[in-house]
Amino acid sequence: MKFSLIVVTESHGTLVSGNWIQDHIGTLTTARKVARATEATNDNKITVAVVNEIPGVCKILSYWTDLTRLDVDL
Repeated sequence: MKFSLIVVTESHGTLVSGNWIQDHIGTLTTARKVARATEATNDNKITVAVVNEIPGVCKILSYWTDLTRLDVDL
């Protein structure tokens, strides 16, 4: 499966908004591990959410709103 990782700037329940970081091909569990590792690499100063794949090829610097966070309650 394909997922996208985003840096969370706003969160309302399971809906998040933020900037795209990267796509991940694998399971939700492996995507969650990559998200937590990315947070740790940044001294836990950012929150990274796993969402369904954001389509398109030019995602860098784009701001996305109201995406459903998939990496909660695992």
